Parts: sequence; C-alpha cells; structure tokens
Amino acid sequence: MKTRMNMLRLIAGLLVFFGMIFVFQNCSDPVLAPSNASVIQGRIVDSISLRPVEGALVSSISFPESATTDAQGQFSLEINLTDSSTILVRLTITKSGFEASAVTVAIKQGEVSTVPETPITQINASTGASGFASNVVLVDIQASSIFVKGSGANETSNLVFEVRDSTGTPIDLAHQEKVCFLVASGPNGGEFVAPDSILTDNNGRVRTAVNSGTIAGTVQIIAEVIGRTVFSEPIPIAITGWLPDAAHFSVVSDQLNFAGYNIFGLTNMITAFVGDKFSNPVPPNTAVQFQSTGGIVAGSSVTDNLGRSSVTLLSASPQPSGINFGALRVLNPASLPAYFNEPGFALLTAQSVDENQQFIYAETVVLFSGRTQISAVSPTTFNLGPDQFLDFTFTVSDQNRNPLVAGTQIVVSSNNGDVTGDNQVILDDTQSRGETFFAFRLSNSKPDEIEGTSTTVSITVSSPNGDASFDIFGTMTRI
Repeated sequence: MKTRMNMLRLIAGLLVFFGMIFVFQNCSDPVLAPSNASVIQGRIVDSISLRPVEGALVSSISFPESATTDAQGQFSLEINLTDSSTILVRLTITKSGFEASAVTVAIKQGEVSTVPETPITQINASTGASGFASNVVLVDIQASSIFVKGSGANETSNLVFEVRDSTGTPIDLAHQEKVCFLVASGPNGGEFVAPDSILTDNNGRVRTAVNSGTIAGTVQIIAEVIGRTVFSEPIPIAITGWLPDAAHFSVVSDQLNFAGYNIFGLTNMITAFVGDKFSNPVPPNTAVQFQSTGGIVAGSSVTDNLGRSSVTLLSASPQPSGINFGALRVLNPASLPAYFNEPGFALLTAQSVDENQQFIYAETVVLFSGRTQISAVSPTTFNLGPDQFLDFTFTVSDQNRNPLVAGTQIVVSSNNGDVTGDNQVILDDTQSRGETFFAFRLSNSKPDEIEGTSTTVSITVSSPNGDASFDIFGTMTRI
C-alpha cells in the first residue's frame, strides 16, 4: 500500500513538473500572427501624466479592423492582408476628451509589428496653448515663379509653413518640432532648398528658400515634421528662362504656301519660338515684333509659357514681289532657290532683344500663290492604233509659275483607253516649282472596247487658288 502511494506521488510530481515547463515555454514563445494577417501591438498613454489610456480606439481608414486599449493602455490590432508585400499603415488613435493622434507603421503578412509608446493629449489639459503637430500648411510664398540660375534675375522664393495641432492651432514651443524640406520633383537642374531643416518658432512657423537650377520647369516642395509623418501638400514653383538668345530664336508659318496673291483676306498663322541661352523657354510675356514684305501682319505679340509667340498674316496689298537677298539678316541666300526673288514670295521677320540689349532676328519665307493655270501641255493631239501609247507632259501652277496650295487635286481622264502616271494627284504644302510639272501616259490598250475613234483627254484642277481644265483631242482606232 505504501509503495502504491509513493508511486502516485511520483506521477503527480512529474505532471506538475512538465506542466510548469509547458507554461514557461508558452510564456517565452513570441506572438505569432496568422499566416494571412499582420498583428500590430502598442501602448497608448496620456501625454502629460504618461499614465495608460484605457478605451482608446485604434483604427485605419485603409482597413475595416480596429482595436481598443485595455486598462494598461495596450492594444493588439489584427489586419488581414491579401499578399505578402510590406506596406505602410497610418493608424488613428481617438478617445472622447482627447485630441486625435496618428502614427505610421510598416506591416507584413504573418508578422507582428510593435508601435512605439504613443502619447495622446487631453483637450484643454496640456501645459501649452496647443497640442501636438497634426498638419503643415503653407501660409506665405514670396514668388510662385523664379528664373533659372545664372540669369541675373530673381532665382529664389521664400516659403513660410505653419505647423498646427488637430484643432488648427499653431503649435507652441512646448510642442516644438523639427521640420525638413524636400524637393519632391523638379527639372533636375540643380534646384535646392536652404535651409533643409529647421525648428518651429513660438508661432509654429518655419521658413526656407527655394533656389533654382539651370533648367526651366516646375519644382515641388514638401515640408515634413520629422518623426510624425506629418507633411504638407506639394507646393509648385515655376522656374522660367532668361532673355532671348539668337541661337534659340526661330519663326515659321503655319502654311508655307497660301492662296493670298490674288485673294485678299486669307489668313496664315506665323509663330516665333523664343529660347534663352540655356535652351529654356524665355519668360512668359516676352515681346516679339513681326514684319512682312507682303500682305499685313500683326506688329507684335508676347510669348506663352513655352516661349511661343504667334500673330496672323493677312493676304492684302502689297502683293509680294520677291525677296531681296541682300536684305537678309539670318537666312543664307545660297540656301534659297533663285526664284525666291520673283513675285509671290514674301519675307517674314521676327525681332526681339537679347540680354545685351541687342536686337536679334529670325526669318522665314511665305509663298502667296495666285490663280490656277494649266500650261505647257505637250503634245496637244494624238492618233493611237491598237496597243500603242503616247506620253504627255503639262504644268499646273499660278500665274507666277509657283505651285498651288496644299489640297489641290489634279485629275487626268479619258473617254477611251487607259491613263497612267500623274492622273490622280493631291498637292502637299510646298514652295518648290518642281511640284508644278506632271506627266501621264495614254494607252490604246483595249481597242475592242473603243467607242468610235474620237477621244478626249481631260486635265482637271480643283484648288483654293481656283479651278481650271484643259482638253486634249485625238483619235484611237480598233485596227
């Protein structure tokens, strides 16, 4: 009997021993999150007394899950995740009678993340006039547009930000924070801010200056409270160019050729492109003057934010009599066809002023084309037997031998036989007299289908310059 009692005591002792080991092992094992979730743990305390805050709600606008702190101010929030990526979650801590607070934590599926002890402040219970930093706003900007570095104009703009608590009150010195300034984006020309970080003053304000680089564009500045993930909206500042530079100055016409020699009141857009020595657009509202040796052109215009300045050229007197090559300032006469000095061609000149207060120029040529003419048709008659063919040439131009405008249609047709070659032509926008010569071939390729022997070949031109036609008469035979 005694032996049996000793055995029972031994078994009981072993059970207690192993039970204690099991308990100790469970106490020392780390908390594991479910495989498809992340667990966030933390503790919320009163910012003044540092005592735990019970009943505070911890939640995130990005996920539906939430948690409430216990009597020790501790919480455990489990968030279900759809993949294994590490993400940042912004948690909001709220409790009646306390100012809302926020903290950001990185979480990952299957892992436990611990939030540093987070203080929250009772409303009207802090030692200062404000609560903790909750947002940053821009309250003053010296200039929303500055000039590129080295331009000699204003290259900086001062910014003033204000750090406020959750009630909109600027933070006081008791809640002073360090704010850093970031160049969020820009043209990458060396732009920067100085200082790049600073402490808030007794009004919660911080100041910095944006400095331009050597490239025009838009730079965005963000002010961020260090350690609290509180930041401002991006503040855009435009970096614009300097004065016009001759090497970056050009002018073009919307139409190389418009039907304005005989038809008055037609319009053609003229645009100057104006850049500075850094290859940037000049500042908006830079003035450009225009002149034309034909028609009427608006005298001046100002540039837009891309350095473009546009005016309207109006067909009117004087009809252009050709370009005086000796008067050219920019264009090289050797690069221009000799016939540019004949009637129909006008010189358009744009003028501005560079950084040395010297006039600079840009030039382009515009063709005022006239009435439609069909000429130099050869041969003017024909007699084709079975399977014979004949080649024809002809010219379509205006009265000054210049090409007609873009969209002009030239059609060659015949009531007998086949027409090939330039029998269906639509002209491009051109000033070249090479685009006035055309050729086609007339073939008696199907003599069995010929209706009689008389044949008419018609050249028809439909054009804004005016319509015209020319008929060639001849014969085709079946035998």
